[in-house]
Amino acid sequence: MNKTNSIRPQIPVGVFFIAGFYLFGAILLLISLFINPVVVSRTVAQAHSLPPVVDAFILPVIVCLALLIAYGLFTRARWGYFLTLIYLIIFGSVSFWLVSQNIQQPYIGNTTWSILALLFLIWKWKYFLSK
Repeated sequence: MNKTNSIRPQIPVGVFFIAGFYLFGAILLLISLFINPVVVSRTVAQAHSLPPVVDAFILPVIVCLALLIAYGLFTRARWGYFLTLIYLIIFGSVSFWLVSQNIQQPYIGNTTWSILALLFLIWKWKYFLSK
């Protein structure tokens, strides 16, 4: 006998993977706050096409954003779905622009991740928007 406590279907493996990726990234950024915040914050700022003067301020912001995305995806909340889509579109666009300026592997990987995650989440829209 299969009893479920929720009317909503279980989370798809791909959505679980995407949410887990953002949770793992947030944990790594939290650790980097104590190990090497200056270098990591400059790298994160550069990946988001922000000026390097934001320094360590950017790390807590990105950690909070990643935790919100992960929580929103794990709970299959509408706001989490739309927050993730918006973030992927912005981050993917910035990464694509940086690829067009200078071809470097991290930007190509960021662009690829954004496109694949965006397409997958659009494909699985019913898990977030169905009641």
